[in-house]
Amino acid sequence: MPDTNNNKKKASYSREETPGFLEKIGVKYYRYLADKSGTAEIQNINIDNLPPDNTLRALAGNITGFAAVIAFAIGALTTFVSVWVEWTYKGNMDESTYYLLYGSSLVIMLAIEMSVLFWLGLKTVYSLACLTGHNQTAKGSCLPGDDAVPNILARAALEVPDPIIHYLGIDPLKHSSKSKLFLVAFLYKAKVVLSGLAVKFLLIRLFGKGEARIAFSWVAIPITGLWDAFTLYKVAREAKLRLFGNKLAEHIVNDMLTDELIAQLSPKAREGSVRAVATMMVLAQNYHPNMLVLLLRLCDTFQIDDSKEYDNWEDFLVVLDEVTTKERYFLLDLLSVAAAFDGQLSQMERHHLPEAFKELSKEYMERTEQLKTLLLNGRLHAAKKLCVLDFDPG
Repeated sequence: MPDTNNNKKKASYSREETPGFLEKIGVKYYRYLADKSGTAEIQNINIDNLPPDNTLRALAGNITGFAAVIAFAIGALTTFVSVWVEWTYKGNMDESTYYLLYGSSLVIMLAIEMSVLFWLGLKTVYSLACLTGHNQTAKGSCLPGDDAVPNILARAALEVPDPIIHYLGIDPLKHSSKSKLFLVAFLYKAKVVLSGLAVKFLLIRLFGKGEARIAFSWVAIPITGLWDAFTLYKVAREAKLRLFGNKLAEHIVNDMLTDELIAQLSPKAREGSVRAVATMMVLAQNYHPNMLVLLLRLCDTFQIDDSKEYDNWEDFLVVLDEVTTKERYFLLDLLSVAAAFDGQLSQMERHHLPEAFKELSKEYMERTEQLKTLLLNGRLHAAKKLCVLDFDPG
């Protein structure tokens, strides 16, 4: 019977679109690295068996710092070539030949820059995965179907947006403006070009005259290098967040939700557990894999009625009033953890969470903020201590 329920849950989970070209390339390279290092089939490692937080942070910092230096160098060097062509040949050859040469150098250098950054991002993410014991490629260690650990890490490394997921009718984007999402996606793709051109344009408009305009093109070299380094830093931070969130989700389901604890939860409290995570996905307005992992693990633990709507905030508040006082504290613990799992608190979360926490808002909001900070700073063991689910307040 449990297998039948599990298969039913997995059958209701689907991606709106299949993995794109970049994600497929990233997954293949991740699996190649795992096979090459001989870690593809290793077993998962418990949090308690990982190095202490100071060691994890130091190693992760070294990996991230090294990647950022290389990213700065490749961004600066490729930009230098384009600027050098402009400085050397502009005005010294006919315009058609110059623009052909300049355009070709831009395209070639951009291709080299993007290729190296993609490779560097994947290497960095895999190195970070080795720290947490995620450097295996066995399926079923994360999300169903085409969403194993290599997929969610490849998307982080290549800055590919997470896919839209259909599960239990949950729609994290139902309160989002479609036009706003399109604008954000467009600016996200154009950020490197826009930042460099914007600074150069302002400097030229303010100070540039004649040949001085070309001189200001050199400003693009450090700007591009710094932006590429910052991009790698963000990639590493998101990868750590996903790796640590995955570990904590495993810890919550395997170690916290013991048979003894589950036996103390009524059917209404078990339903509320799923609602706590589902509503946080809606208020956070994203499909972050940390929340999806936690949600699926809870659904695998509790018997879930697929016909219900689980992502309605008002319904969750009703459940909080219907369960016992101790069960309410358990659900508030889980709500606090789920809110922090994507590493940020949206405006909607900050507005609505006190409606659930009520008289305990100060304690639970501080706990949520602290857990979020610990996850972003790579303090996995300290974060684990804040993921306690019990029947006590705060």
